[in-house]
Amino acid sequence: MYTIGIFRDSSQPVLDYTKNFVSLGHEVTILQAGDVGSELLNVDAFIIEESTVAELSRVCQNILELRMRLNKLIWVLLIDNDEETKTKKKIYLQLGADGVSAYEEEFALQFSNILKRIEAKEHSIVLDTVSKTGPLLELLPENLSVLREGKVEISLTKLEFKVLELLFSKHDKALTYEEIYQHIWANDGAEKKEYRVSNIIFHLRGKIEEDPTSPKFIKTVRTIGYKLALNQ
Repeated sequence: MYTIGIFRDSSQPVLDYTKNFVSLGHEVTILQAGDVGSELLNVDAFIIEESTVAELSRVCQNILELRMRLNKLIWVLLIDNDEETKTKKKIYLQLGADGVSAYEEEFALQFSNILKRIEAKEHSIVLDTVSKTGPLLELLPENLSVLREGKVEISLTKLEFKVLELLFSKHDKALTYEEIYQHIWANDGAEKKEYRVSNIIFHLRGKIEEDPTSPKFIKTVRTIGYKLALNQ
């Protein structure tokens, strides 16, 4: 589920919560102070255990190095809940720790729940971003218009809409001048077919392209005709 790195002094007794992490499906890796290498990129969250023998500065150094290099959850676990606890908590939080708590039997479950909430929040942000980004182009037949990138609705004439509808139905495939002409005007016997098709494409680009001189959607296919590019 998650890989949790625990900074622990080798002289410290092993606390039961590490076994609880494993039983919850997490992977635990034990780290030594100063062990801040590139392999930590694969670690999802860090716990720094206070040591009964190490100096306060060692914990502070770990927090600083992790926070400078990684944007991961960092938690300090207090082994002793003494009179200095409030002061130490303030120092650790100011240095960049996300949380500080005294050890208790339920710690593994509490920490696991925090990780799940963070993941759910990040997932929600991604989904929200996707949901607010509409398709590149969306035809609105009832309005004879097109919606660009889910934001801008652009009104078209009947002929412009008909051409765009044809290109849309065959998007990413080149259509010849003749195919476009026959779809719009059928067999009216007019001359200068390419000119009439090019003219309506010119006006269509002027409406839907942000820069008609460098079209993003309606591409010219040399010696053939045009295509609508939607796979961008």
